Amino acid sequence: MSSERYFGLHFDFHAGNEVEIGVRTDPADIEWYIDEAKPDFIQCDCKGHPGNTSYPTQVGKAAEHLVQDNLKIWSDTVHRRGLPLYVHYSGVYEMAYTAAHPDQAAADESGQPTQSASVFGKYCDELLIPELKEVIDRYGIDGAWIDGDCWSVRRDYSENARPLLEDGVSHEEHNRIMREGFLAYVRKYVDAVHAYKPSFRIASNWLYTSQVPEKPEIGVDFISGDFTSNDSAHAARFEGRCIALQGKPWDLMAWGFSLVWDNGMFLDKPADQLMQEAAVVLSLGGGFQVYITQNPDGSARRERSGRLHRLHDFKEPRRAVNFGKPPKAQIGIFYSARSRYSQTAEDPCVFNPAHVSDGLNGAMQCILDAQYSLDCILEHRLDRLSDYEAVVVPEWERIPEEDMEELLRFARNGGKLVILGAELCRQVGERTGTDFGGIEKNVLRAFTSREGDMATFCSDYIDLRKGEGTIYSGMDLRDAALPAFRIEHSGAGQIAYVPFNLGTVYFQWKSYYLSEYMDSVLRRLCTPWAEINRREIDLCFQQDGDGLLLNLVNMRQGRHELNMPVFEEIPTVRDVEVRLHRAYSEVSMPLGEDFTWKICGNQTVIRLPELHIHSVIRLK
Repeated sequence: MSSERYFGLHFDFHAGNEVEIGVRTDPADIEWYIDEAKPDFIQCDCKGHPGNTSYPTQVGKAAEHLVQDNLKIWSDTVHRRGLPLYVHYSGVYEMAYTAAHPDQAAADESGQPTQSASVFGKYCDELLIPELKEVIDRYGIDGAWIDGDCWSVRRDYSENARPLLEDGVSHEEHNRIMREGFLAYVRKYVDAVHAYKPSFRIASNWLYTSQVPEKPEIGVDFISGDFTSNDSAHAARFEGRCIALQGKPWDLMAWGFSLVWDNGMFLDKPADQLMQEAAVVLSLGGGFQVYITQNPDGSARRERSGRLHRLHDFKEPRRAVNFGKPPKAQIGIFYSARSRYSQTAEDPCVFNPAHVSDGLNGAMQCILDAQYSLDCILEHRLDRLSDYEAVVVPEWERIPEEDMEELLRFARNGGKLVILGAELCRQVGERTGTDFGGIEKNVLRAFTSREGDMATFCSDYIDLRKGEGTIYSGMDLRDAALPAFRIEHSGAGQIAYVPFNLGTVYFQWKSYYLSEYMDSVLRRLCTPWAEINRREIDLCFQQDGDGLLLNLVNMRQGRHELNMPVFEEIPTVRDVEVRLHRAYSEVSMPLGEDFTWKICGNQTVIRLPELHIHSVIRLK
């Protein structure tokens, strides 16, 4: 039985106590999904956030109206078809256990138990590990995707946590203790289950991703997470780059539906939309899975859409081309874990506070929309700065001293550093002796596109005193003209200062004005590896032996509007020209599309009559 996680289907339903479970669970429905999608693995519910199992447990709490052993039907069916079955199991978020054992729940600051288990308590030993062993013994389960784990950790004031908390402990220190406690809890269950069944493959949802941007030191077998149901292709861009260079197998889960939260509207995503989301992930070398809800009674939702069959036909030729091949990028963007933790010290959501990554995410999207290849440099990978021609530092508030010195050393040794944000410009300027004026808070500024159209933004802004380009103090060309950016030499390298919080602004209001602006800054520092004549194409390089793969992803989204979360068609981009600033001796299209290419001086020019969703160019 293969352990490859290139493509899978995920089912869960968080079993409740309101309906009869198992009464409609039909192996034929499960087999229909297998035949349509031809996945490498299936994940289905075992225990969701309410804490009720969908099988007759002898360890924990089974759902009250369990008519048939729902998990056994799924397990027998999937294994009969020769596929591994992973279980969806809710970890820290556990309503039934915390209700029955309030002394083992994490407590809020007032001492009230929450619905999250204390990572310092008995939950892991009393329930989580025994239940995983139970499903291994009873059903031969092959792995687990632990949900509701890191993102459910709350600052804990329970008696279990008290021995670790000194009087007057700060929120920042308390959160550090929580992070260490959570990682110890994950290590305990991972090591225990591996000792019990070494072949069992396990991941904690969102561990070692944007939410826990740490060096992988726990023996999880893969990294995984489920990105947002809406605007998922852009979420995949961000999350995939935070994971792709962590050195472990990884996949991302797309919700197979869009959910309009304010009115509960549920909309299945058509095939083209899922293929676009898959293309972003596959072009970074990851695996892809689709989340399809189980019915409240645990049965597979009966549908007869052809979308999964089309998704299979799309992803299968890309298996040998893309899967497992690491990205290779011209630009790096720095993710400061300690700065993130410091900035969110007051938030009781230890790993998943709101909006903490907006500046990083927005800067990343802006650079990608400017059509540069980009990697995310996590803090523990700062020794790899020299892999990149330029490194962008988004508007982190407090970068640790040793990390700041490493970034400045990169510039002194010949690297190109781009500093985003008024406050960070001020801090770096003080270190380098660069003369800046004061910071204005939340002011309106305007600049023009290459065509002369004008747009405004609102942000903190630092007076650069001198520099290049123009930002206006108002929406009139007669208003005060201010420098748009400033580039200074630093040793053998250069530092570019961007005087406003570009990442946060772009996250809130994406516009080609800002991506053009970012392009103008980067072009002063380095020549793009590739230029494309169509703005809506995302590019990503992968290392392919002694050559490269250039992935082109069509990021168009139909007649997309905020009130239109699904779209049935990705409009084809026609007459695409790719200009590479290097002469390659071999150019091919491993997926078989029509193309032409030629060498023009020291450039390689490739033309495609059309790009539907995803094409790959092999270069040597």
